[in-house]
Amino acid sequence: MRPSGPKLSAFVCAAILCGAAWSPGAAGANAGAPSADVNASCRIPFERLRDPKTGEFFPLSAALNENSKLAEHLRQRYIVADLNTTDEDGNCRGVQEFFSPPDRLSDFVRLQAIAAARNTDVASLANESNASLLATEEGRQDPAGLLLELEDLRNYLEQVHRFRTDPIDKPTVFNGYCVGQTLSFCEIVNGEPKLVYRFVTSSSRAVPPLNRYYAPINFINTRHWSSNRRYGPADARRDARMGGGDGIPIPFENGGNPIEMPNFMNFLPMPGYTGERANGIHEIAGGLDSGGTFGAPVSLGCIRLNKFQAKLARWWTPRQAKFFVYFEPDRYRHFGDPVTGKARIQPVAMNSSPAPVAPWPELQGGRVPRPPLAAFPLFGLFALGEQ
Repeated sequence: MRPSGPKLSAFVCAAILCGAAWSPGAAGANAGAPSADVNASCRIPFERLRDPKTGEFFPLSAALNENSKLAEHLRQRYIVADLNTTDEDGNCRGVQEFFSPPDRLSDFVRLQAIAAARNTDVASLANESNASLLATEEGRQDPAGLLLELEDLRNYLEQVHRFRTDPIDKPTVFNGYCVGQTLSFCEIVNGEPKLVYRFVTSSSRAVPPLNRYYAPINFINTRHWSSNRRYGPADARRDARMGGGDGIPIPFENGGNPIEMPNFMNFLPMPGYTGERANGIHEIAGGLDSGGTFGAPVSLGCIRLNKFQAKLARWWTPRQAKFFVYFEPDRYRHFGDPVTGKARIQPVAMNSSPAPVAPWPELQGGRVPRPPLAAFPLFGLFALGEQ
C-alpha cells in the first residue's frame, strides 16, 4: 500500500532503511556521554546558577514555559548555556555532544508505542501509510494525535535529519583554544530535569559583565528560518503548535555586506533582569567553524551552533522557552595549553561589554520585517512566496 502522507526524499529513506542513523549501537554509545550524571547540565539553574535578585538558586518552576496554550510537554522544555570552558581547577573541559534519537523524544509518544509493539524504530514508521498506522490501537484511540505525530516525524526527517552529523567529541584544548562551552536542551520529566540534546557552542569573545550582558534567565522571543530549505505548510503548522515562528531568514548586517544567520532565535531577558536584547541562538554565519574554535568564546555576542544542531534547536524549542545562561568570570577562558590541558592566562584583558550584534534595527523593538529579497542576494534560493 502506498503511503497517503508526503513521500520522503530518497536521501532520508535511505538513511532510515540502512539503519545507520538510529542504530542501537550508536544510541548506546552516545548515551554514555561525558559523565555518569548525564542530566547534570540540566540541573545547573537549580543547583549552581544563583538568581541575582534573591541570591538563591532558581526554583524548578522558573523553567516552565509561561504560554499555557502550549501542549504540556512543550511547556516543560528549556535551554541551559554553560559558558565555562574550565573546571574549578582551571582545566579545560572539552565537549562531548549528546543526541537523543526520535525513539526518546516526547514529540512521538504514540509512534513510540507502535514502534515498540513492532520491534522497530520510530523513524521507520515515517514511510508507513496513514491508514495502516490509524488501524493500530494508538490510532483508534487518538487518530488526530497520531496523525500530528506522523506529520511532525516526517517534517523532522525532511527539515532537520538530512543535515545530521555525528555528535562531536572535542578535546580539552584544540588549536590552542580552551574548549568547554555547551548548550543543553532540557525537559522536565516526572518532576526531574532530563537532558535531550547537548551541543558544542561559542559565545562572546569578550568576557561579559556578569548578569548584565547575558541575563541569567531569558526567554526565546522569535524563531526564524534558513535559506537552504523550503518553509512549507507542515512547518507553518508545527510553528503554530510551538507558539510561533516564521520562514524568514535573518541576516547580520556585517557593515553593509549581510551574512545570513540561519535558524536565528532571538532571546530577551526575563522582566526585571538586565541583558543585551539583540542577540540570538543561531547557526554560525557563513556555516564554518573558523579555525576549529567552537567550544571557546569567540563570537561577537550571539550563541552559535553548527548546522544540524541549529536546525534541531529551532525545530525542538518552543517560543517563550526559558533560556538560562551560566558562567563564572574566572572560568570563562579563551586559550589553553595542549600539554597540560590547563587554561592559559588571558593575554589581553577582555572585561569590557561586548558590542551588541543587531541583525535588524527593528528586532530590538520586537518587530520582525519581511526583507526585500533584492537587498540580500545571499538569499537567492529562498522564495518569499513559499513562506
